[in-house]
Amino acid sequence: MLSLYGTLTSPFVRRVRIVAAELGVAVTLHDVNDAGAQAELRTLSPIWKVPVATLDGQTLFDSHAITEVLLARRGPGPLLPFDPLDPGPRNAIAVADGAADALINVLYLTRDGITAEASSYLRKQQERAAAALGWLADRVVGGRVRIADGERAFAGGPNDLGLVEIALFTALDWMRFRQAYPIDRHPSLVAFLALHEARPSFANTRPVA
Repeated sequence: MLSLYGTLTSPFVRRVRIVAAELGVAVTLHDVNDAGAQAELRTLSPIWKVPVATLDGQTLFDSHAITEVLLARRGPGPLLPFDPLDPGPRNAIAVADGAADALINVLYLTRDGITAEASSYLRKQQERAAAALGWLADRVVGGRVRIADGERAFAGGPNDLGLVEIALFTALDWMRFRQAYPIDRHPSLVAFLALHEARPSFANTRPVA
C-alpha cells in the first residue's frame, strides 16, 4: 500500500499514480486541498511540496524518489526498466519536468495578475517551456521518446512505456488540461498523447475540472 499526499490535478502526483497502477500497487490518496491532509503533509516533508508518499515505512519526498523506489521494489512489471545511472532517461525527464515547472510558475503568476508584458521572469518561463517542448518534440517517435546519441535502446514495440514516457505524458496532459501551452504546434507531441491516452492507467487518472 502506498500512502500518497497530493492533488488530483498535479502532473507529478499523477505520474506516481500511473506507475503504481501499472505495477498493481494500491494507493491511498490524501488530497492536500483538505486542511487535515495539508497539515499531515507539512509534518512529513520540510519542503511542503507534492507528492509525498510513505511506502514500506519510509517517507519519500518527490515524484522521482517515489517512482524509482516503486520500480525497484515492485517492478518493473509491464514498464521499461529504469537505470538510475543512465543519464539519457534522466535528462529527458528533467526536460519534461522543466517545461511543466515553468508553466506552473506562469499559471500561478498569471492568477496573481502578473502579465508577460510586466514580468521578464514570466516571459523567461514561457520561453523555457517552449524550448524544452521543442527539444522533446524532436525526439518523440510514435509512443516513445528517443534519447540522443544512442543512450537508450529501443526494445519491444513502439508503445512500450517507461518513466520517460510517463513524465512526458503527464506534463503534456496537464498543459492541455490547464490550457497552459499550445501543444498543437508540435504534431509529434499531439500524436504521442493520442497513442497513450486510452491506456487504463492514464485514462483512470485523468484530471477533471
